[in-house]
Amino acid sequence: MYYDKDQINKSLHLYLSENLDTMKESWKESSKEKNHIIYMPNTTIAEKLEEMKDHFIVELLHVFQDDETSFYNRFQAKIEEVVEESRDIWKPLLLVQEEFTRYREIILDHIEYFIKQYNDSVPIEHVLEWQRKALRAFDYASSAFMQQALLHMDEEIQDKENMILELTAPVILLQPRIGLLPLVGNIDVERGDAIVENTLKQCALKQMDRLYIDLSGVLHINALVAEKIKQLISALQLLGINTTLSGMRPYMAQQAVQLGISFKHVQVVSDLPQALRINQVPVQ
Repeated sequence: MYYDKDQINKSLHLYLSENLDTMKESWKESSKEKNHIIYMPNTTIAEKLEEMKDHFIVELLHVFQDDETSFYNRFQAKIEEVVEESRDIWKPLLLVQEEFTRYREIILDHIEYFIKQYNDSVPIEHVLEWQRKALRAFDYASSAFMQQALLHMDEEIQDKENMILELTAPVILLQPRIGLLPLVGNIDVERGDAIVENTLKQCALKQMDRLYIDLSGVLHINALVAEKIKQLISALQLLGINTTLSGMRPYMAQQAVQLGISFKHVQVVSDLPQALRINQVPVQ
């Protein structure tokens, strides 16, 4: 029997398109059977996931009819659009992989149903080609989704790290060449290193002559905190920047003494307003 390859490809595409609702329902039921809902943070995200799955079903069917180069160009653009619009959906990457696996089996099952309509008389090479196309498309989609999701995650992580770094040591310009570094919260090794590095960069960039370091927001002082502060002050002095410490509470001063830490070569005052008055810096 003669087969028109283009025609049978169109027939397969039409058959799958006509059975979209059935495949969607099968996909949904398969997800429920796997207790898939436990991965969903909230109902809104679950609804968005279903919407994106609907788009994916329709897009992927074109692989059986369109030129593959055109298909993959459009498919890549669609994947990037989907991930960009719905970043939160694609963060559980295991969830994405499971979803692709489920839908792949559904598509392959429906290709088999379609072949049976021809009493299994479709040439084996044609069947294998459809299966290869389906598998290639799913492998491509899975990889592309993962790459796009990871790309956005890296961007978000970098943005958050930059924000944290800025908040860790925000040097506030009080007057030209005079700044304030308000320290708040606990200081561990990583944060201490970030404070020293970021403060030195900002002071050099803003050409500071004097920096006020206010400790009133620091919860407690220990050897690590004191060492990082002394390290920062020493580095600032090498840059020709004078420093003033303020806001050290009585119990912090007592801890410093017990730890054998001395700030005798640094101007130390009780609070920030006093520091500004001593150095004749107008308080806003």
